[in-house]
Amino acid sequence: MHVPGHQGRVKAGAQLDRLAAWGRRPTGTDVVTPRGVWHVEWQELHVGYLHDVYLALVRRAIQPSDHWMAEFLPRSASILIEDRELVEECVLALAWDEESGWRFGSFVRGDVHCPTLLRRQRYFGGDVLPEPAEVGDTVLAIVERLRQPRRWWWGHHREQPWGWHYPPAYRSYRDVDDGFDDRLREHLPPDVPYVAPREPSAGA
Repeated sequence: MHVPGHQGRVKAGAQLDRLAAWGRRPTGTDVVTPRGVWHVEWQELHVGYLHDVYLALVRRAIQPSDHWMAEFLPRSASILIEDRELVEECVLALAWDEESGWRFGSFVRGDVHCPTLLRRQRYFGGDVLPEPAEVGDTVLAIVERLRQPRRWWWGHHREQPWGWHYPPAYRSYRDVDDGFDDRLREHLPPDVPYVAPREPSAGA
């Protein structure tokens, strides 16, 4: 069992101080809401992406039972899935972090204060930030496979296991100027809170 970055995970505040000491100053962003400006801290910029993935699962009739963003760096998030149609009783989990992307497995433990530990996990996506629809389609295909007898991905069958055993290294959380944060900002919730529509330019 492997917890990505477990040895190097500390609370975000301490890591932000280290980044500042190294001359790297990550910044959050402001989102305009009906009640004013909502400031999203840098360590929580992935909240919109997590929101979009959550909705992608729901739209595919996959009902998450819990979800959270951890207080550690690298930034990470987890989504639990309890499916009564599974052949084997367990709680499935999706876990994401900004260095290795998504992994999927059987939930062991984890919460806001503790890195998520999965049993028999696999990494998937081919990108640290795959489109939410792609994540939803992948999870749906996996869950449908696991609902069939003798299809558990570590079972004894001839099919090639899906995904990768080891975490890919797409980037480092220290790479604050690589454009990744801009990709996260594109996923800020469009409804509540929402990004105010742009004012039409003169002559438009």
